[in-house]
Order: sequence, then C-alpha cells, then structure tokens
Amino acid sequence: MIKLNSLNSRLLLAFAGLSIIICLFFIRLSALLIETAENNVYQSLLANEVSKLKNQLPLHSHKNSPLDYIAIYTSESTIPPSIAANVQRSSSGEFHLNKENNEASTRYFIYDSIIDTQGRPIYIIFDISKLNANKHLSGFKSLFLYSISASVVVLCLLSSWYLAKWLSSPIRLLTKDIANRHSQPTQTLYGIDREDEIGQLASALDASYAQIQALLEREQNFTRDVSHELRTPITLIKNTLAMHPSKELGNEATKVVSQASNELEQTVEVLLALARQENLCFEELVLLPIIEKTVLNIYNSYPDSSFDVSIKVDTKLRATGNPYLISLLCQNLVNNGFYHSNSAGMKISSDGALLIFENNIKGEVQRPYYQGLGHGQYLVNRIAEEMNWQIDISQKTGVYRVIVDTQLS
Repeated sequence: MIKLNSLNSRLLLAFAGLSIIICLFFIRLSALLIETAENNVYQSLLANEVSKLKNQLPLHSHKNSPLDYIAIYTSESTIPPSIAANVQRSSSGEFHLNKENNEASTRYFIYDSIIDTQGRPIYIIFDISKLNANKHLSGFKSLFLYSISASVVVLCLLSSWYLAKWLSSPIRLLTKDIANRHSQPTQTLYGIDREDEIGQLASALDASYAQIQALLEREQNFTRDVSHELRTPITLIKNTLAMHPSKELGNEATKVVSQASNELEQTVEVLLALARQENLCFEELVLLPIIEKTVLNIYNSYPDSSFDVSIKVDTKLRATGNPYLISLLCQNLVNNGFYHSNSAGMKISSDGALLIFENNIKGEVQRPYYQGLGHGQYLVNRIAEEMNWQIDISQKTGVYRVIVDTQLS
C-alpha cells in the first residue's frame, strides 16, 4: 500500500494519474485516426469503382463488378431487402447490418449512386466485411493497438516512478542533512550551492540554523559572563558588610562598596548589551566623539576628581561596529583607569587603525585593589569579540597598555 504521507508517493500518484489519463486520451485519438484512415481508403476504392462505372454508361443490363466486395444494382428492386431498407434510411453513405446467420461480426457497408442516361439510379454498394485485406487487418490492428497501449501505460508508470524519485531526491537529501545537523554541525547542507528553489531553501535553512546557533551561543556566553563577572563585586560587597555588621562603614570600606557597586552596574550594563540582538547591528562610525563623551561622563560624575586624560586620536579614525558597544568598550577601559589606577591620569591615542589606552602603574593616588587597565579585561575582550576587533593587553616598563585593533579580523 502506498503511503501518501511522503512527498515521493504523492508525486508518484500525481504523475501516474496524469500519465494514464494522457495515455488513454492518445490511445483513443490513435484509434480514431486509424478508423479515419481506413474509411478514407474505403471511400477511395468506392470512388474509383464509381468513376469506372460512369465511363461505361449507358448500361443496358445488370452489371456485375469484378470485385466480390462491390455489388452494382441498376434498380432498387434488385437490391436485397435488408440492404435496400438501410439505403433508404441512411443519408451518410454508410450503414451497418446486425449479426445474422451466425456471422462473425457486424457487416459494414458504404455505398454511392449515379444516374444513368435514362435517368435511372444505379447503386454501387461496398461490403467492407468481404474485403480480404480488412479481415486480416482488423485482428492485427486490435492486437497491435492493445499491445502498444499496455506498453505505453507500463512505460508511463515507470517514468512516473523515476520522475517522482528524481524530483523528491533533493528534498529527501536536504531533510536528511537537517536531521543529522545536530551530530555534524560543520557539514554543509545539500543543495546550498544550487541556484534554484532548492538552493534558496537550503540557504535559508542554513542561515536560520546559524542564527539559532548564534542565539544559543550568546545565551551560553551570557550565562558564563554572569557567573564569571558578577560574583567578584557581589562578594566584595557581602564581605565588607559582613565585617561591619553593627557599625557605620569606614572610609576605606565605603570606597570598596562604592567601587564594587559601580563595577557591578557597569558589568551588568555590558552583559545586557552583549545579550541584545539589536546591539549586533554594525555601521561605520567616527571614534573620537564616542571617546570624548566617555571621558566627559567621568568628569560630570566626579567634578572634583584629579584625573587627567590626554586624548590624541585622529579625528578621521573610523571603525565598523555598534555605537553602544563601542561606547561601553571605551567606558570600561576609561573607568578601569579611573577607579583602579593609582595614577592621576591616562593617555588615549591612535596609530592608524589602532586605538591605544595607557596608564602608569606607579603614582601618588592610592586606590584599593588596584589592577590597572587589566581589571575586567574579560568583558573588554567579549565586547571586542562581538565586533570582530582584536585586543592586546600588556604591561611594560611600569605602564599598562591596551591596544584595540579596530579593523575587522
């Protein structure tokens, strides 16, 4: 039993049904063409006999045709009654006689008439059933037509099966690749290099799968980032509060809680930005205004602080990225230099497509838990990774240096 829940079976049923209908139509058309050709031959034989008879007029007595399948009657009274009745009723020049006297088949006649010189009608009647060639041809014609018809039907069914299998093969192979994608994620989907609808479908599925994988990876990164980055400031706050359970916090403890809170706020902002799809839309931007705005935010928040930032960035320096992510990247680096550096300033410069952040390790400003610009470098790397930038963090000759390569890697 054919299961119609598969594309192959449905295509086979559709092609087979259509093929059989077309075959039956052409079989019937072929039969009609054969019958028409036979009738034309019979009419040609009859017309030839009529032409000969006209050349022999006037006829003075009953005329017999040398052909046993043609009879000539010079008057209606000489025509056999069964034939005469049909001649009188028929106006098409042909008629059939039903089976009589155990005849093998129905007799088929065609006839014509002419008028002799005395105005009397002469009837020429063609008994096709007596034509020897027709006796052998009829049986052969039926056998030939039925054999060809059966062969064509079988051929159409086989062709339908092959076409159904061939046409459904791309879909079946693509479905198989999609089903195996979880175990072979790097395998290229079938048909992705085709230029037809199968190729478009494969490309769309591959793009959708890549998008889903990116969403899953971003979710995994978000979970890892939260676990990695939020625990440290939360632990600092909890430990500081645990050490001062019943009295007011001292100046140093207040600074620790304040810095941990700021770091926690900054970290949450970065993590949420990395988790949002809209922040992954990139465009070409000028970097200097974003850097200046980040530094001004520090001064607006701490107007009395002694923190000098030297900005020597090319005004024409442009990079492809998301403005919000670039702002968070610069904010993270500048804030780290402000909150965690024991120096009173930092330097931001550019060299071609490179953006360089520097601050001194040694200085007169004492800040607890100093780590220089290396603090929070995991978040910096995550932001750069999302924009296909490269980060190089180094410590040389008393200077922490972060080099950001803004060219797409």
